[in-house]
Amino acid sequence: MRAKDERVTEPLALDQIKSAIGIDVGLKEFLTTSEGKTIPIQQTYRQAQNHLARQQRRLKNKQKGSINYQKQQNKIAKIHQRIQRQRKDFQYKIANWLTRCYDLIAIEDLNIKGLSRTQLAKSILDAAWGQFIMILEAVAVKCGVRVVKVNPHGTSQDCSSCHAKVLKTLSVRFHECPKCGLIMDRDENAARNILHRALEEIQAVGRIASAGGGLDNSQPAKQETLKGEWV
Repeated sequence: MRAKDERVTEPLALDQIKSAIGIDVGLKEFLTTSEGKTIPIQQTYRQAQNHLARQQRRLKNKQKGSINYQKQQNKIAKIHQRIQRQRKDFQYKIANWLTRCYDLIAIEDLNIKGLSRTQLAKSILDAAWGQFIMILEAVAVKCGVRVVKVNPHGTSQDCSSCHAKVLKTLSVRFHECPKCGLIMDRDENAARNILHRALEEIQAVGRIASAGGGLDNSQPAKQETLKGEWV
């Protein structure tokens, strides 16, 4: 029998959840929260792309198998390694910020492989949403924070206030509901929908008793005001 990992904290009981947040990842902003907080996208690979391309051209000019060829290969490998480290450091900082501030984090259950086959593949791979979600889940497990993945279908199109369907293309950056009059950034609207779905899911598993100081079915999780910056 494998010994229990003492570094892993038991997930917070449902009746102890006091704060929750929904996050929508994107290519305009790395993420937008249900409170309207945004984290700019880093584009680590794109920032290093020109430098990397120059080093790869130099590799082509060297004799394959020579010492200089191997040195140039190592130089290119170090650039890729630095890109990966910078991306991971950025994502760990965000994950640590989220798990410090919230008891429950709601995020979309994205089909990363499917999205990476679209015309936006390079930007999506550079954003590394899949890696971020894995990092977030790993950090959350150690902190006892709950991460709830929800169906992403319609999160950008549904109104987070009245739930009416408001169709919009990717170029439309604001959600304007003709039914209830809600106007807000489309990504914040999506993040609110993500949070609503997560709360519905956990409340379906077991109602959270308000007498215990947690959430009940009629009251959404308190979305705590951010104390300080995320870095």
